[in-house]
Amino acid sequence: MAELEDGWRYAPAAVSHMYWRRKEQFQFACDTYREWVLFAVTEGRFRYRIEERSGEAGFGDVVFCPAGAAFHREVVHPVSFHFYHFRWVPVASARGAEPRPVGAVHVLDHSRLAATYSYMEQLRAADEERRLAGVQELFRDVWGLMCLEAGAAERLSGTEAGTAIDPEMEEAALWIRRHAFEPLRMKDYSAGKRMSAVQLTRRFQAVWGQTPMEYLTSLRIERAKTLLLETRLTLDDIAVQCGYENGFYLSRVFKKKVKTAPSQYRRMHSL
Repeated sequence: MAELEDGWRYAPAAVSHMYWRRKEQFQFACDTYREWVLFAVTEGRFRYRIEERSGEAGFGDVVFCPAGAAFHREVVHPVSFHFYHFRWVPVASARGAEPRPVGAVHVLDHSRLAATYSYMEQLRAADEERRLAGVQELFRDVWGLMCLEAGAAERLSGTEAGTAIDPEMEEAALWIRRHAFEPLRMKDYSAGKRMSAVQLTRRFQAVWGQTPMEYLTSLRIERAKTLLLETRLTLDDIAVQCGYENGFYLSRVFKKKVKTAPSQYRRMHSL
């Protein structure tokens, strides 16, 4: 959040919202907007360039673009995302706020983020007034989560605790995101980096607040949710696309994390 005087700062307020499903390409490779916009990715990946910032965005990433800035983008894998126009408005709050972001911000708490996206999904059938009110409230929740994590990252960076971000663990998180839906074993990754599985787990959790397997599972479960709602694939087929051996194992993990069976989730949330 951008800070003002006397304990006031700016926070984003949604003006409009749209959800795009599995876009294979953007209508325009580059576009500009009269207001700030953000893309909150729920599935797939796309490349972007905004001012001097560039990179790839996938699940867990929220990409901010200022009003009037050129937003270059290209789909890497069919991408689904929440698209917001928003404005910055002053709100009363404590000091120590984060500046307005440009480019991608990665949300670490995938479980909470996935739950928020699930609530947004449930609003699809609501009337327009209720839907817009609901997504604006959830939009504020995502922003609050990013600010909480930004504060934790500042402490880890040494401004408060005198420690440093672990670049090897940032690399590990990127590797997991890139290979999340393939059969993989974290011990193979740790061996390649000449560290034990215990060392990897301890260092990863110190930076990201969760173990590598928890991080991987959150990505796979979110993809499973999308495939359950947007396709008629069998559970075994979905399991393979999420990096699991079979539907039985996926069902066991899904039920543990989501507190409901995949078949029940599909019935409850499909229109």
